[in-house]
Amino acid sequence: MPKIEKVKVNVKERVDDNVCDLSLSGISEIPVREIASFKRVSVLDLSSNCITSLGKSFLTLIRLVKLDLSKNQIRYLPEEFGLLRNLRHLDLYDNKLEHLPLSFGYLTNLRYLDLKGNPLTPALAKVVGFCLTTKECQDSAKNTVKFLARMQAEAEKAKQQFQLQALNTTAAFSDYISTEEKPLENQKSKKSAKKAKSKSKKSTAHNNNNDISHEVNIAPVNVNNKTTKSRKNANGPTKKSISKSSTALTTVFTFFMLLAINVLIIYIIMFKNPEIADKLVETIPHQYRDWILTKTEIFRLRVTDWISEFRTPPQEH
Repeated sequence: MPKIEKVKVNVKERVDDNVCDLSLSGISEIPVREIASFKRVSVLDLSSNCITSLGKSFLTLIRLVKLDLSKNQIRYLPEEFGLLRNLRHLDLYDNKLEHLPLSFGYLTNLRYLDLKGNPLTPALAKVVGFCLTTKECQDSAKNTVKFLARMQAEAEKAKQQFQLQALNTTAAFSDYISTEEKPLENQKSKKSAKKAKSKSKKSTAHNNNNDISHEVNIAPVNVNNKTTKSRKNANGPTKKSISKSSTALTTVFTFFMLLAINVLIIYIIMFKNPEIADKLVETIPHQYRDWILTKTEIFRLRVTDWISEFRTPPQEH
């Protein structure tokens, strides 16, 4: 395949006071380092180019107040896009965005947002709404930031609960194993004590008279019978403990297998067959629909962010 030639742009010639206009330049990579060298630039126009991703270095342009990325090929925004907290005007018209990162909820200063012409997910498109007028774009910015801020808070809460549940599970499992090991140690100590007693009785029996020795000789037999019984009783709990631990392991393994299967089914339905997902949503009662859509969108955004993070090649600027 032929190599794509990088278009070099003289950024200095495109800067006028606090505005940097790089529109219609045919660039596929943003010259972040050159733009950042102009400290006064707060308005950046990158519209009508061939940009597919912004790159993590773009997040260093924290002075930006107005950003125009319309008419590009951007498929996703960086996960930490919310670091650009000074943004008040954001134009993403006519791109390839399906979702927005959860950190978008940090853009509390955003007053204008245009996401027309993007293949947004149904739940996100419902929140964003139409942006045909300035008022609608202002409402879109407000509603989108609030929605993603709420989703981010719920995602963090769910993450903390999952971590706490995992810690509790491991702690309970370790306690279970320790409690099963203690009876075995106690039984071993009892066995050694009984053996010591039987040896002491045998030694005293040889020093006494024949009648006394005859009576004492009965005692070791009884002791031996008791030790055999204790051994039989000791073998029972060990087998039970092994069976309990094996059932616990199989239960944990089954749980994670079912969880993986559910996640796979949800991924196939939501990402590969959105029509099936829409039909399933229509069958849900109205009072539960918004709650389920919110939870589903959290899962979709988190999974898509993870996938895009692994697939994104590092860019040098």
